[in-house]
Amino acid sequence: MNKYRKFKKMDNKSYSDVTRFLKETTHLTAREWVISRMCADFKNLSNQSEMTWIGENLPELVPFMDETYSRQEVSNARASFKKKVQRSGTTFFYAYYAGLITQEEMIAIIHQMVTDIKKLMDTEGSEVPQEHATEVQLLIAEVLRKINESLDEEY
Repeated sequence: MNKYRKFKKMDNKSYSDVTRFLKETTHLTAREWVISRMCADFKNLSNQSEMTWIGENLPELVPFMDETYSRQEVSNARASFKKKVQRSGTTFFYAYYAGLITQEEMIAIIHQMVTDIKKLMDTEGSEVPQEHATEVQLLIAEVLRKINESLDEEY
């Protein structure tokens, strides 16, 4: 079985090296990143992640993963990833809505986030299709609208 090519730029890196790299721009560990990426990419005909298969094949697919994981360990890593995403989003939006950062600071943060996202996508050897980028922009606008509506209802 060939290495999973999403992580070929990490062929000579250790698990600790990859986690250090991720901690420069995210709150993720190498475990959470790898498993979430694989859960998105390896789905069965029912569109469900192949968690058992992913866990059993980690060392063969990913150069810096040295051990297999149980289905439960894969599930836990995926859940940890989702929890960190939610907490990061809350932190990001709270800071702006609570007036802790200005609009200019928010724009500067977003520009840095885009740079960091490009770095991560390049590391995976991925590109974001333009239609997906547009879809993300529309989704964020909708999220902001819903936050505004919810906050207006609170007051």
